[in-house]
Amino acid sequence: MDTDEALRLTRSQVWSDRANAGRHLSAVAGQEPVDAAVRDLLLDRGDTAVTEATAEALLRRGDAPALRLLAAVWHVAAPQTADHLGAALSRVLFELSCADLRSRLRFLAAVEGLLAESDPDVRADARDLLDEVAQALLD
Repeated sequence: MDTDEALRLTRSQVWSDRANAGRHLSAVAGQEPVDAAVRDLLLDRGDTAVTEATAEALLRRGDAPALRLLAAVWHVAAPQTADHLGAALSRVLFELSCADLRSRLRFLAAVEGLLAESDPDVRADARDLLDEVAQALLD
């Protein structure tokens, strides 16, 4: 699947198409219009499986552009959607807790970097995210 096809699938009525698009677009996040589409998929009103698939892909990528997208939507997500974002975070943090120290520290550093973002919403959610990540990965 190429990026144009994935962008087209974000508007599909089929949840699995949107989830696949979220996984694909998460790999190339960090540029518009991809970031706008990924934000929409994270907040998908049609199916929380789309939210979880997209969030997991971003979290597994684990770099600043990916984590910035997650932090940008956390505060605006409906409670049910936020629960599914949290579920994706829990799964990835469990995997990271079993990983080597270098991988854990790299992920932690990417989250810490969000504290310097210009967007106040990203900074605020980064603080909450950092607390969860530090507790899971450093204990």
